[in-house]
Amino acid sequence: MDRRSLLAGAAAAGLAGAVRAQEPVLPTPTYEGMTFDSHGKTIRAIHYRPVGEGRRAAIVMMHGSGGRIRNRGPWHELAMRFAGEGYQVLTPLYTDAFPDDGIRPERMMEAWRDVGEHAIDWFIDRGVDRRRTAMFGYSLGSYVAVDGALGNSRAAAAIGLAGGTDVYTPRVPRRRIPVLVIRAENDDHVLPRNTAAWARFLRDHDINVRVEVIAGAGHLFRPREWAEIFARSAEFYSGNIGRIDQDTA
Repeated sequence: MDRRSLLAGAAAAGLAGAVRAQEPVLPTPTYEGMTFDSHGKTIRAIHYRPVGEGRRAAIVMMHGSGGRIRNRGPWHELAMRFAGEGYQVLTPLYTDAFPDDGIRPERMMEAWRDVGEHAIDWFIDRGVDRRRTAMFGYSLGSYVAVDGALGNSRAAAAIGLAGGTDVYTPRVPRRRIPVLVIRAENDDHVLPRNTAAWARFLRDHDINVRVEVIAGAGHLFRPREWAEIFARSAEFYSGNIGRIDQDTA
């Protein structure tokens, strides 16, 4: 290649770079640390916001045993995905209400369920229609989320991921809302038969439950499995709390 061709190529590359630099940067969801109150206890959380108005809907995410809230890792990335779909998200550290000693008496479980209830109330108090609020929980948090949503909460839907009766004995539901149970095919921590027992218990009490399986997954999910969990969850939420026609239904 001669010198003239090299100069022309360099000029073209420079022009392309300048054009790329001028392309608008699309806005993305934002997040910030915050706190709210649950029975006089200060609960730390991360609040995720969609771009603009979004779906005017909200999800409370309850972490698993030993979980932490931080701005990195799969839990944060899942919350950001939900925010990208137009949902506000709150990820409370529910163990702030009652430290986990592994024994988990009923008063501890009730304190954790109340954190979820109060997180839903936090959204409702700020203008989110209760019909557009939902719970999501993983492992231990799946019980806290779903059992709480079927108790005194005002949440309109719930998802339990990798949970079952070996996490805790479910209570008789007080409310009737749609529930999605997602289990890992090869879960050796929360056994599939105990997830099935949980779903059967809920159905026996007239809860509309759908069970879906992440093929090949264990209890600790890999990135592609988290992506599948998001896709299944987003589809479930978009059919109820995130429906376009929700406000006029």
